Amino acid sequence: MNRYITRGIANNLPNILQHQLWQLVSEREQEQTKDNTSVDYFHIFQFNKHRNQLYIKHKQERPEYAKIHKANYSKAININKVYIIREDDVDLSYYVMLLPEEY
Repeated sequence: MNRYITRGIANNLPNILQHQLWQLVSEREQEQTKDNTSVDYFHIFQFNKHRNQLYIKHKQERPEYAKIHKANYSKAININKVYIIREDDVDLSYYVMLLPEEY
């Protein structure tokens, strides 16, 4: 499935974190498929820094899900939240990674 990023992501989110978020989406959707659970199209990622470690909170609403991961990045970032949305059209499905203000 194709993956796209917005200009805000390209300019503000380090590549290593982009890659990690894509990986987390892939892992979550594999879990949901394996458990025969309906797959939520909307992924929310929140960033928090605690004691020089950046953490990522991955959330979904349906079904309710929240998990905290250590980020593969240690520097401060100017982003608090990122969305990844799966678009399922009749003949095409793709993902878009964007900042909340780009939604």
